Amino acid sequence: MYRTADFPPPAKRLALLSLCTLTLLLGACAGQKPKPPTAAEQSVAQLQYWTIKGKLGVRAPGDSGSANMTWEQRTAPSYRINLSGPLGAGATVISGTPGGVTLQRGSEPPLRASNPAALTVQALGWPLPITEMFYWVRGLTAPGSAPTSEKRDARGLLQNLQQAGWNLTFSGYQNRGPYVLPTKIKASTDQGAGPVQVTLVIKDWQI
Repeated sequence: MYRTADFPPPAKRLALLSLCTLTLLLGACAGQKPKPPTAAEQSVAQLQYWTIKGKLGVRAPGDSGSANMTWEQRTAPSYRINLSGPLGAGATVISGTPGGVTLQRGSEPPLRASNPAALTVQALGWPLPITEMFYWVRGLTAPGSAPTSEKRDARGLLQNLQQAGWNLTFSGYQNRGPYVLPTKIKASTDQGAGPVQVTLVIKDWQI
């Protein structure tokens, strides 16, 4: 038999219930705070200058193929990307400056724009999101567009990312000096020029 005195009065039970509910809500809000950068992200974010040598493959409705690629990053937003081979129609140079981006294909007159993805659609028929790739090639999420989803391994390295309308898979990393950097990235999108898949294989990081 339980005595009435063993149970708190209704008013006290309501107060305890309210306190528990508030505690749970505060805990849930705390869990929704942005995750702090991982140690790997903090390290590689310091890398601002590099030369990448590798191969770029593209599958798009109007064009498919591959090209050798050299990406010289001087400092954001100054860069020079050289594409050579069938995809680059012999030679394509994409140059970024604080004033915008310029694309020159073979002996054709150079084209200029403020948005590199829009410019590559105009000139090549498929988008190359260089603004976001400045971060993606280092295994970082790009600022300005919150990721729809992301998946990391036990070391905190990106494995899958959905951001800015692109789905990305990072299938390889290498140690280069103090950094752990991607070696293969597959990116696909259905926006703009239609279904496009871009594969970047990085054979050499020079930092």
